[in-house]
Amino acid sequence: MLASLSTMMSHGFKSSKQDFTFGPWKVMAAKTHIMKSKDVERLGEEINMPSLPEMLFGDNVLRIQHADGYGIEFNAIDALKRVNNMEDAVKVACAQEWMESRADSEHSKEVVRPYDWTYTTDYRGTLIGEGLQMKVSQTAERIDMEKLKAREHIMFFEEVLLFEDELHDHGVSMISVKIRVMPTGFFLLLRFFLRVDGVLIRINDTRLYHEAGKDFMLREFSTRESKISELKFLKSEADLEYIEKRLKLDFINNTADNGCPSEENPALMLENLKAIKAKHSALSSQVKEITAAQRESMDAIRTQLGSAMTLVQQLQDTTGTQVDPLTESEQEAAALLSSAISHSTSEVCPAGASSDLQQPQSCDSDEVSAVMLEAVPLSLRSNINLEDLNAFYQQLQHHLRTNSGSLNIQKMKQLKVSDTRLKVLQHLCLVELDRKGHVRLVL
Repeated sequence: MLASLSTMMSHGFKSSKQDFTFGPWKVMAAKTHIMKSKDVERLGEEINMPSLPEMLFGDNVLRIQHADGYGIEFNAIDALKRVNNMEDAVKVACAQEWMESRADSEHSKEVVRPYDWTYTTDYRGTLIGEGLQMKVSQTAERIDMEKLKAREHIMFFEEVLLFEDELHDHGVSMISVKIRVMPTGFFLLLRFFLRVDGVLIRINDTRLYHEAGKDFMLREFSTRESKISELKFLKSEADLEYIEKRLKLDFINNTADNGCPSEENPALMLENLKAIKAKHSALSSQVKEITAAQRESMDAIRTQLGSAMTLVQQLQDTTGTQVDPLTESEQEAAALLSSAISHSTSEVCPAGASSDLQQPQSCDSDEVSAVMLEAVPLSLRSNINLEDLNAFYQQLQHHLRTNSGSLNIQKMKQLKVSDTRLKVLQHLCLVELDRKGHVRLVL
């Protein structure tokens, strides 16, 4: 009861009546005291409800009326007429425990006519006018909520409470209507709010909007409902987000108060680190694309270079002519490309090509010098010992000169020919592989 009295005082029960004219429309808001007990009983019999809200304002009204007499108003009695007076739709959280504890009581067996004790209503207003009323029709047009968010001068504002009930200390049920008038039009919100403690929250909204200069109003109705258990879960997530942001803000403020430079603030450094990681990821993707393009270009160059070398060798073999020695710049280019040629799919140094692509010190020597071995790319020669390489080379020369100048694959397997050493000798143009895979000395 004390809660009801405090609520009554907070709403201000001093009778008042205000009106405001907006173009051809007149907005009127009347607020007065709650209905007397005898009037409440008479109304309950009239609308066939065994109980009515404990705070019922039967004379409160908010009306929007055109100069021609038609319009729309919002009052408590018409809102109650939309309540289901035949069905009890909601049970309180303790209903099951209450019934079980009183299962043997004779009073619990008494039948009481059910009705919606939460007073849920889908009331959307009452059309008014003698002989002439507004026509209601469906439309796909919607209220522009973004336009309503714009800052405008509010020329008139009023809120009117229609009824309220504390549901026997199990929650609250209330409906109120408020309106604001701006230079561009007026906007009205009728809201029914229900909270049943531990059970659910329900909101029914009716929005009404009229734009200056238009000959119509837009009215929208929406209903929302959620269980308290679901809302608690959503609230916990929202609380975690709030705590995270609050801790971050407090940390930034504390470090600033303690004289920590902003660029050394760990929280800001973490934010900057995220941006750096994003930039690094983007750059890595670009580098991968560039690397792939470079690899394709190098493969094309190697293929063309191999074809050119084959063509030069064929010309030399058929015509018996010699190509002029390479210039210094050409020799540098050949040295840079020599490792690429050795890693190509052919990996063959044609006979006579040493005079064109290598310095003429390797093909006529019976041994590999330290200078020659140093010229071989490290990725190819690995950790080969010079003495072991020369021993292998001399053994290979002996077998090749005593076996018709070539060794087939089967013979090389019997001799346990080292692939790494063979590739080094091939890179130095001391040996070559023909199309059948036979090893030959370069003469």
